[in-house]
Amino acid sequence: MSWRRWCKPGHPAQLVLGFSIWSIWFIAMYAGLSVVCQFTAPAPQDGAANWLNYMLWGLTSAVITLLLLMAWRGWRYCRSVPHGSRTLRFVGYVSTVLYVMAALATLLGGLPVLVLAPCI
Repeated sequence: MSWRRWCKPGHPAQLVLGFSIWSIWFIAMYAGLSVVCQFTAPAPQDGAANWLNYMLWGLTSAVITLLLLMAWRGWRYCRSVPHGSRTLRFVGYVSTVLYVMAALATLLGGLPVLVLAPCI
């Protein structure tokens, strides 16, 4: 099956997968926030401590964990590839850095749910 090749850490698809996951998270997070605020907004007196922010932070934490696991997987792959395979090592190292950057972008994009009240 061809999709199994795409899942390998040395495949060039790994170079775009991290920020693709980040963009899906970004759209889901802010679209979900908008829809929930339109239909069932949490009570404004709760501030940042409400069920919506807890759900959004849970989603953010899950995506950060996924991205860091993918980075760790890529790093382990780079360490195991023979030195003769320069292209595979390059893809592995660059995708590892991109996964870490996507995890950092997810963290920075998700921090406001810890301190800001939604739907105001």
